[in-house]
This record gives sequence, structure tokens and C-alpha cells, in this order.
Amino acid sequence: MIIGVGVDLAEVESFASQLDSPGTVYARAFTGQEQRTARLRAAVSGSPAAHLAARWAAKEAFIKAWSAALIGTPPPISQEDVVWSQIEVVADRWGRPSLTIHEPLARTVAASLEERYGPGSTSWHVSMSHDGGMAMATVIGDFSIGSERDR
Repeated sequence: MIIGVGVDLAEVESFASQLDSPGTVYARAFTGQEQRTARLRAAVSGSPAAHLAARWAAKEAFIKAWSAALIGTPPPISQEDVVWSQIEVVADRWGRPSLTIHEPLARTVAASLEERYGPGSTSWHVSMSHDGGMAMATVIGDFSIGSERDR
């Protein structure tokens, strides 16, 4: 069942100007793999900043989808306490994006969803795009009741 949807939009030029500024959240927000992927994709289309802006939008969209899944309950962590690099946009060998949530955030997410929905597993579906100076992402949370063994 779909438990949450999140959407985020980022202006690439504004994002790019903040990306290299000391002290911004963006300096620590991306894993090495995300940075390498953005550089490789930029060689074919766009700029590294456009690809990173889309990944930033995906991270924000994940937080929104997770928050929507928990509507009516207090947030398990504050946005200020999010370690953005623990939300990683990865791609399969054909370039299709997905999210990997790393520890300790993964444990917090799983515990909050289990408390709300019971035992089960969650998939986070992501779609990203950039064009005309804007980057966007949508994340959909899909929860399956029970364990993988039960299905």
C-alpha cells in the first residue's frame, strides 16, 4: 500500500551557487558515489549541479514521503538532525534511480513505520528530472505488511 508521497523542486542556479559555499548543508549531503555519478552524467547531459540538484530534491522528497506516512504522529527526528548523506540516490546498471537509506537513519525509519503499520517492509520509489533550470524529484513510499518470508 502507498503510505506517503513527497515531491521537491530545486532551482539549479541557486543550488549551484550554494553547493560550493563553505558551511552549507550541501557540502556534506552527497556520498562520493552520488558525486561521481553526477559528474559522469554531466558529461552526457546537463551540469553536475543539475544532477546533484535532482538528487537533493529526491532526499527532500523522501523526508516528505516519510513524514506523510507518519501523519498524525510526532516526527521521529527533526529536520536539523537529518544526516543527508544517509539518504543516497543510487542507480542500477541501466541508470534507473532508487534510494538507499543508511544507518542509523534506516533503523529510525523502520522503527517509526513498524510502530505505525506493524511488521512489514517498505520500498521507496524515486523519479527525478531536470530541465529549464529546475530539478525535481518524486518519492513514493510503498509498504508491504508482513515479512518477505510471508509472501
